[in-house]
Amino acid sequence: MPTYPRETTEFVHVVVTVDGQAVTDSVAFSVVPRTTAKPRPATWTPAVLIDGKTGWLLQPGEPGDLQVWARVTGNPEVPILDCGVITRS
Repeated sequence: MPTYPRETTEFVHVVVTVDGQAVTDSVAFSVVPRTTAKPRPATWTPAVLIDGKTGWLLQPGEPGDLQVWARVTGNPEVPILDCGVITRS
């Protein structure tokens, strides 16, 4: 489980794959406290792309475990993917 200082603003690279293929288009992330069962509609933000890498921008916040979710908007499928947990210390 990666750990980041709670004061950091940092790009967190996440490889998102669908059917074994890495995707960068139509990706959004939801990063919620680990105690939250599922992401809520208002928690989704578009992916950040840096040098062709997909991820999200971790902002300073309260310490704790965060669950990372990815959503890939396709046609007709819109998979929601569990991307794991990070810790903000």
